[in-house]
Amino acid sequence: MKSLKISIILAVLVLELAWFCWPRLYIHGRILDEPYRNAERGAVLYAYRQHPTSETKSAYDAEVALLDRHEMQVAMAILIGVLAFDAVGIYLFWKYAPTKTAPNTKQKEH
Repeated sequence: MKSLKISIILAVLVLELAWFCWPRLYIHGRILDEPYRNAERGAVLYAYRQHPTSETKSAYDAEVALLDRHEMQVAMAILIGVLAFDAVGIYLFWKYAPTKTAPNTKQKEH
């Protein structure tokens, strides 16, 4: 029974790790599809494409750096939440033991 519990826990952890590491697919690329500061990033990208100067390039790079920071913060928040959920789930799963109830031997007296 103990090895079955360990196998189940490891399988769930491996599946979660695979989900967490799986790359996200974007139709138009990460820069245009991510909703965080999308209007600002789109405007800077448009300005850089229209007038490629060092100022527009640095503004675009700053927006991409903000996007990278945001995605890292979201990933860390998800990871911390999943680890906390896993810790509680593993504890409850490991400590779960069905309790046996004794049959009721007392008869009601009439």
